[in-house]
Amino acid sequence: MSIFIFSTLIIGIIFFVILGSWYNIQGPFLLHVVMLISTAVAIFSAALVIVIQPLFTSKKSRINQNLNQEAAWGREVSSTLSSPAAMLDGYVVKFINTPFLQMLGMADMADQIIGMPFTNLIHPTDHQSFANLNAEATTGKTNNDPTKIRLICADGTTLPSNASLTRMREDGQNSLTLFQFTPISATSPLTNDFESQFNYHLIIDRLEEIVFQISAEGKIIFLNPAWENLLELKVHDCLNKSLLDFFHPEDRPMLEARLNSLTQGKRPNCTLEARLLSVHGYPNWIVMRAKATSSSAGERTSVIGTMTNIQNNKEAEASILASRRASNSLLSHIPALVYRGRNDRFWTFEYVSDGCIDLTGYDPQDFLNGNNLNFNLIIHPDDRAEVWESVNQQLGLSEKFKLIYRIVTRKGETKVVQEYGRGIFSSTGELLALEGFITEIPEQQYKVKSLLN
Repeated sequence: MSIFIFSTLIIGIIFFVILGSWYNIQGPFLLHVVMLISTAVAIFSAALVIVIQPLFTSKKSRINQNLNQEAAWGREVSSTLSSPAAMLDGYVVKFINTPFLQMLGMADMADQIIGMPFTNLIHPTDHQSFANLNAEATTGKTNNDPTKIRLICADGTTLPSNASLTRMREDGQNSLTLFQFTPISATSPLTNDFESQFNYHLIIDRLEEIVFQISAEGKIIFLNPAWENLLELKVHDCLNKSLLDFFHPEDRPMLEARLNSLTQGKRPNCTLEARLLSVHGYPNWIVMRAKATSSSAGERTSVIGTMTNIQNNKEAEASILASRRASNSLLSHIPALVYRGRNDRFWTFEYVSDGCIDLTGYDPQDFLNGNNLNFNLIIHPDDRAEVWESVNQQLGLSEKFKLIYRIVTRKGETKVVQEYGRGIFSSTGELLALEGFITEIPEQQYKVKSLLN
């Protein structure tokens, strides 16, 4: 309105100057005529402005009102959708709904996102795919094949998705479009009614294994209730904290190296054993199986996985090892060769006690699992056949054998030894192994002699 008034004033002044330059007649009458005409022109111009200006103002107001109504309608449509959706004006974000923000981990960042280029939320390698999608929506073309676009989450990871872009008005009077996406991992159910058959949250909550997800920075994003059952730590108190903080200090370097290789896209998965610390500081052995959420090599990604409690297994292993050490310590003080082996012509040993050194002069490792040396080689050559026949004969009669024969030590000395042993049979009668012990006897006998009664 002010522009029109200013224009009218300028026109009146110009008219007054030009009309005054045409006439050079002296006298007040001419001046009055000029002023009268100038005033009439100004009044006419003002009236013309008053009549025409509302027409333009009304049209502009209607256009702005229509745009605001369409924008509000678009926001309302987007906000009522249960799937992730955003309203765009060209490449600029005009509105983004809550499911969209939650899916990308940006629940409290709506004010920061609205007004910024939408390409900031798309992986740089997929910008061209989005440009093609936007061009199709602008021209009204439809593509039945889903467009795969990777969206960038708040933690820097990517979310592969099937995306669509729909024009808000078919007449092409504005550039408002509706962007929607579905994570690829959430598509292709096993059956049409798969989701109605299974409650994923219920299944995960009931698992005894810990289910977790960490961000690319190693911060905990998700934990199921099994975490609380094992460590007595509240899940909500552990979220957004580093996963490494909950492991034994001795295990952290190895765990950090493995997880970094996953988050940096250097490897797809890993399995390792480590110790979680409970709220009271007690270590709990777990086996962790972790996997990167992205299949693209070299791309930063979050990590999902499970932790299985193996504390009981570790305690059982420790008990077995302690028992084995005690047995080995006891057997090492027995002046005899205690063995477990196979019933073959080489008398291959699977276990040999330290008494082997005093008896034969050889290290126990020399006889294990068919190395270059076997026990048959140190049996006196004249006694080997009779030892083989005697042992197998006595096994067939009573499962036990006792015999005397000669061996040749590492120093070349001949010793007379006495062997007591028995066969270990399966439930079906199959001979699995031989167990027994061999000791030196003072009698200088050299003929193989069976002691079986």
